[in-house]
Amino acid sequence: MPTIRPLNIPWLALAVLLVTGGLVYLLGPILTPFLAGALLAYMFDPLVDRLEKHGWSRVAGTVAVIVLAGLAVFGLILIALPLFQGQFAELSQRLPAFLDLLQTRFLPWLEQTLGITIAPNLDALKSWMTEQATENSDSWLPSLQTGALAVLSVVVNLLLIPVVMFYLLKDWDVIVARVAALVPRPWMEAATRVARSMDAVVGEFLRGQLAVMALLALYHAVALWVLGLDYALPIGILTGLLSFVPFLGIGLGLTLALLVALLQFGDWNGVAWVAGIFMVGQLLEGYVITPRIVGERVGLHPVAVIFALAAFGQLFGFVGVLLAVPLAAVLLVALRELRGVYVTSTLYRGGYNAGSSDSATPAMTASPLGQPLLESRIASLPLVHRGKVRDIYAVGDDRLLIVTTDRLSAFDVVMPTPIPGKGEVLTKVSAFWFDKLRAIVPSQALDIAPESVVAENERDQVAGRAIVVRKLKALPVEAIVRGYLVGSGWKEYQSSQSVCGIALPAGLKQADRLPEPIFTPSTKAAVGAHDENISFEQMAELIGPDLAKQVRDTSLALYRTAAEYALTRGIIIADTKFEFGLDQEGRLVWIDEALTPDSSRFWPADQYRPGSNPPSFDKQFVRDWLEASGWNKQAPGPQLPAEIVEKTSEKYREAMARLLG
Repeated sequence: MPTIRPLNIPWLALAVLLVTGGLVYLLGPILTPFLAGALLAYMFDPLVDRLEKHGWSRVAGTVAVIVLAGLAVFGLILIALPLFQGQFAELSQRLPAFLDLLQTRFLPWLEQTLGITIAPNLDALKSWMTEQATENSDSWLPSLQTGALAVLSVVVNLLLIPVVMFYLLKDWDVIVARVAALVPRPWMEAATRVARSMDAVVGEFLRGQLAVMALLALYHAVALWVLGLDYALPIGILTGLLSFVPFLGIGLGLTLALLVALLQFGDWNGVAWVAGIFMVGQLLEGYVITPRIVGERVGLHPVAVIFALAAFGQLFGFVGVLLAVPLAAVLLVALRELRGVYVTSTLYRGGYNAGSSDSATPAMTASPLGQPLLESRIASLPLVHRGKVRDIYAVGDDRLLIVTTDRLSAFDVVMPTPIPGKGEVLTKVSAFWFDKLRAIVPSQALDIAPESVVAENERDQVAGRAIVVRKLKALPVEAIVRGYLVGSGWKEYQSSQSVCGIALPAGLKQADRLPEPIFTPSTKAAVGAHDENISFEQMAELIGPDLAKQVRDTSLALYRTAAEYALTRGIIIADTKFEFGLDQEGRLVWIDEALTPDSSRFWPADQYRPGSNPPSFDKQFVRDWLEASGWNKQAPGPQLPAEIVEKTSEKYREAMARLLG
């Protein structure tokens, strides 16, 4: 039976998107209520899930959510209705004055300025309308019928939205499970990852769109208020709220504002100012706010957002414009997957041979030549957890296989671009320290070759980058030791002369060596979240005072011994973090990684100068580039340039070469 390769996953996702796009193109005229209902069901599913956790049935939670959404829409109508009523009432009162203004000022100005003469005869207009109504009534009838059918179609579509939303929301989890059940099992892991990436991108789009709506509402309300226009606040709010439907918010808001301006100001200067405000608002929305806030959240360049709006509108009409940015964002995920496959292929890296079976090497798989591994795929073992950098598999009931990939995390976001050789460096450096410092504390590492616990065709994924360990209970804290004043510690010292609440001597400079290393624990956060510094007393409450003291003393002993050795190899270990677990007898065991460039701050000793932040042997090149790129530090991360990847890889390898010799 032929092996199903992970390479097929991105192409399959792209094919599904193309087929979906074709169906949208063919069914566009009838899709609006179904797409709107599906989008609302997707948005409100987390809320229904929360209600289920509190004991609600799925049906009851769905009904409650739809009722709340309906009440919110009804509330908006109650806000907008008085505005319409007031304006129509005022219009009926001011209409004679407006017609007089039209005849006495506008028409003469038009004749004098442009040479256009218009002599309205209201009686003749009335007679013409009566004649048309009596003589051509037969030809009017089809038009009236068409208009009535169009209105009926709009009403039916509006009524369909909550119906579609109810059934989809009620069965959302069942639908997702059925779709997942159709995915081939060997593809399940990659398909799940792609689906989660798409979910994250669409979620960022929705949050970005809410921000766009708020900004547009604020801009129009404030600008119209400064102009002195009546009803500035409700018109601005309405314009912002309806901006999620392209051109609807701006069109309705402009119509209402122009009507109010004509009635209020009685001249064309006010009308021109209103038109200018909305023109600027449209330019800001189309070329600044939406591309920047929505586009950057989902990882799309502003030009790509503008192009997506134009292209999808041309292809699919109104429905296409409505779905342009979310569909482009989902397509972006598929393209990123394809790019990841391409940059790890033999074609991209060289040595491609069309007549060789090596050209069919599975994507993302490490090879003896050191190809980067973004994500391992060990089908012969159950996957336990996929962290920021490491993939963990179960080996029986009491052991684990830890595969250190080439993924890189910056600002708690995993980058889509791997760093070649990073996983091998972290594995070898950890193994070195585990062995060298075993007299201080034992490690979880076992003397078992990782190649022996996986299938033969999976050995290239673990060679040089994996370790078999004992399965232990991890402590819920990270043990951080600081020997130098840098990073967040330096920032805190400048304001309070302390680090994590520990008082330090006055007069220290950035990167100064501390009189004694200090222990500053933190909590362990999930992927995408941030660790939180805690005091030693808080750690003692979490794990017990005796164990807390043992963790602190062991961490300081590990740091002092490692720092003394590293200095002989030309490396300063400025700070580091350790993780520990307990074995079955309750003894402390060193787990995870050990004094690597990922868990520690390594400085070259020959470039160390107190008063400035020295260069480091880690991902600082990546951090600096990300800071300068304008990225918003929200997932998904951007693709890294080749030169940044190369420099970062070189730094990791240099650190290993110095330490291990």
